[in-house]
Amino acid sequence: MSGKQLIRMEEVQLGGDETQGAVLMTVGKLLLWTDLIFLAFVYSGIKGGSHLYSYWTLIQGTIGLILLIAGWVKRGPLTD
Repeated sequence: MSGKQLIRMEEVQLGGDETQGAVLMTVGKLLLWTDLIFLAFVYSGIKGGSHLYSYWTLIQGTIGLILLIAGWVKRGPLTD
């Protein structure tokens, strides 16, 4: 490999904490997006007397937000 290409690869690669933070953020976003699907069933669940989807949505949304914030803090700023 040429010297320029090697330096470029080192610049582009993320460190351990940045990668873990990005993964946590991705999982958090995925949970929040799938939470929107369950949100469609909350009204019909409450109307039928069940609170399963309400609790599921609240718990999954909370976990998604926690992972998103933890990933954001762990990743830190991408620019120095």
